Amino acid sequence: MIARLLIAPLPSRITEINKIIDISKNHPDLLYYPAHSKLGIQEARKIKEHFSLKPYSAKGRTVVLEDASCATIEAQTALLKTLEELPQDGLFILGADSESPFLPTVLSRCEIVRIKNYELRIKSYDEDIEKLLQSTIAERFEYVEKLKYKEDFLKAMVNYFHQKQDMAYLKELLRSEEWAKQNVNIRAILEYLMLVMP
Repeated sequence: MIARLLIAPLPSRITEINKIIDISKNHPDLLYYPAHSKLGIQEARKIKEHFSLKPYSAKGRTVVLEDASCATIEAQTALLKTLEELPQDGLFILGADSESPFLPTVLSRCEIVRIKNYELRIKSYDEDIEKLLQSTIAERFEYVEKLKYKEDFLKAMVNYFHQKQDMAYLKELLRSEEWAKQNVNIRAILEYLMLVMP
């Protein structure tokens, strides 16, 4: 069995996860980490141990991380062997907004599933981003002010500059994603990004 990494915003991920798993969240064969769970080395060990046990009553053992992007680098490293040697009937589902928080070695061991309607919505911003690159600061600020889905636009920018491999600006974007998780005002974040945009 291969682990699945679901790329989509949290509500879409949860809907997709509920379609995949057919047992209740308190089932003994399921280890479920909701969004905003701490995912450090201790949790990685629990996951490894969970998969080492025989199933209680289900066909196999399942682990779900609603937001695997919270996993520390140490936890990701500790999970590599588990991801590579998943039991035959084991199911490991990881969720995230984007691939960017993960080690390349983690990504190479997962089937990456992009939930389509979200991916299309994110892609739809590419043209706007290209226009913004040629715009003045005032025009960029005006765009941010009128923007309806600010969180989606931030994800779109991460996606766009990740593909363009603009590492300097990508670092700013990834830092901005961290600020957004800490409830910093999304408009303020986007205005800052407009100021430092190449």
